[in-house]
Amino acid sequence: MEKYPSLILLVSKPFGITSFKFTEQVKRVMKAKKAGHTGTLDPIATGLMVIALNDATRFIPYLNTDTKEYIIQVRFGVETDTGDISGKVVKKSESIPSMDEVQKKVSAFIGEVEQVPPVFSAKKVNGTPMYKLARNGEEVKAKPVKVNIYEIEVKSFKQGNLVLRVLCSKGTYMRALARDLGRALGSAATLSAICRTKVGKFSINDATYISSLKAGKTKGIVPLKDALDFPVLQLRDTLFESNNTSEKSGGSRRLVKAFLNGNSVPVRFVSVTDKDGRFLGVARIEDGAVKPEKVRPAKSVYGEVFGKSAVPGKSASGGSVHRGKNLPKNGGKK
Repeated sequence: MEKYPSLILLVSKPFGITSFKFTEQVKRVMKAKKAGHTGTLDPIATGLMVIALNDATRFIPYLNTDTKEYIIQVRFGVETDTGDISGKVVKKSESIPSMDEVQKKVSAFIGEVEQVPPVFSAKKVNGTPMYKLARNGEEVKAKPVKVNIYEIEVKSFKQGNLVLRVLCSKGTYMRALARDLGRALGSAATLSAICRTKVGKFSINDATYISSLKAGKTKGIVPLKDALDFPVLQLRDTLFESNNTSEKSGGSRRLVKAFLNGNSVPVRFVSVTDKDGRFLGVARIEDGAVKPEKVRPAKSVYGEVFGKSAVPGKSASGGSVHRGKNLPKNGGKK
């Protein structure tokens, strides 16, 4: 094993710590030289953090983080300056909506919506984070931003506390959603609890705790090649081959050296497999796309039960599989 392994860690952040400090804790426990994460959680937030260690940090921009899922609790009756319970109360209301009113109103927040980011947020105005301006007593006017909310599920509503599951695009503020929902219902509301449960394809169900990492347990570790959603191109050689082997393979060892030195590697054809390693055919790389050159029949790959009518992406009747109108295919990145 590498002395400083480059990998992705799925870790559950506890309440009351900043994302920066938590990432530093994970870095120390894993004895890593470098660490970074894919998205900040506020101190009051818990849940999934996707943390990259060592050389994996350079691949953070290529991880699919376009969609997020949260379980949030919205408290009706008060609105705060921060948008959550950590802030100063700026509005009170004795009007608490009914479950029917909530159910009818949440549907208005599905789709592409405009949000005004909370004043106490990392959103920048003229290069300065808004929270810094707000803490200095400066008046901050945030501009609305467009975000996508794909799903909202009402989990429970008791004694003015509403629990929701929200699937949304990156950059959506749950504090703004809580605030805006309260206003839309003629009340006041603030975010009282939040847990991030998904980031792209990564789930809290696969995450570990820092205490488990200290105990040497391996749950939550994702190899970098599995964390990326790109097709895999395998050069059939390695820098560890002997010179004789390299010569027999047509000198392809030079291609690995060229690639690692930042030089282009000429590729005309590639072998294509599915995620389980089944060979599907040969493709050519053309105009930035992988185009089929020669493919195997689907039933030869998957057997009769996975014949032509069951090729992934097709329904039994031959039509396209339907997805939500706004939900990105494959979670976002191509």
